[in-house]
Formats: sequence, structure tokens, C-alpha cells
Amino acid sequence: MVLSLKNKFTVCFTLLVFVLLAANCSGDAKKKEEEKAKLDSIASCNKPLNPNGDSELAMLMREMMSSASNMREMVKQGNLPDKFPEEFLKIHTAQPTDSETKKASFEDFADNYISNLNALYNSPKEDLTKNYNAVVNACASCHSQHCPGPLKAINKLKIE
Repeated sequence: MVLSLKNKFTVCFTLLVFVLLAANCSGDAKKKEEEKAKLDSIASCNKPLNPNGDSELAMLMREMMSSASNMREMVKQGNLPDKFPEEFLKIHTAQPTDSETKKASFEDFADNYISNLNALYNSPKEDLTKNYNAVVNACASCHSQHCPGPLKAINKLKIE
């Protein structure tokens, strides 16, 4: 079968349109995939990750992460809530998902976190950022040894 010039043009144009659409869709798919990963990361703080339910420690740490995120904005504005989050003291007694998570060094890391959190809540205004970053660094230090999954998100909490 011999194609006329007009038919050849139509076929080439149609192929070009399909190629461009495919290229555009793959770019959209990548963007959608990145956005979904970001939303999943945020949503994971609010829903159980473990099919058998989340542990006390996992839920407490998600609460700590949310609190740190809120505090970040407040500290950047030079403000901080008045009430120390007493529930965070449960870090010592909260049961982990995996009993291997709480190694011998965990208690020292937990003490360091609470100490830095206390310093933040008792900070003069000029030390808020430094003391806030000390809290975030305490979280990062522990997670670098015990549970590295959230490290990327924790490090994003720092104030430059």
C-alpha cells in the first residue's frame, strides 16, 4: 500500500502527538509520584504503619515530630508555647514496636532530648533558635543510632 503525501503527514503528525503525550504523561507521573510520596510521608504520621497497630513509642514520636514542626514556625517568629509538653516524658516508658529498638544508649538519648527540650522552654528569646536546633539535633542523634528512617524529615526541621 502506497501512502499519499497527505496520509504520510497525518501518520507522522499522529505519531508525534502520541510521543509528546507519552513524554508529558511520564513527567506528570513522576511529579504525581513525588507528590504522593510527600503526602504519604505526612500521612504516615497520623495513621498506623504497622498492620498490628502502632506502638506507644511510635505514636509518641509522631506527636513529637508534629510538635517540633509547629515549634519551628513559632521559634522563627520569636515565640514559644508556655506549657512544657509533659506527655513527652513518657519517652522513657513508652513501649517500642520492636523491643530491640531500645538499646542501652536509648535512655541517654532520651535524657538528652528532655534536657534540650527543657532548655528550649526556659530560653531567653535570643537563644530560641539555638536551643530549638539543639532539640532537633538530639532527635537526629538518637535516630542515627536507633531508627534512621525519619532522619531526613528530622533534619528538615532545623532552622538555618
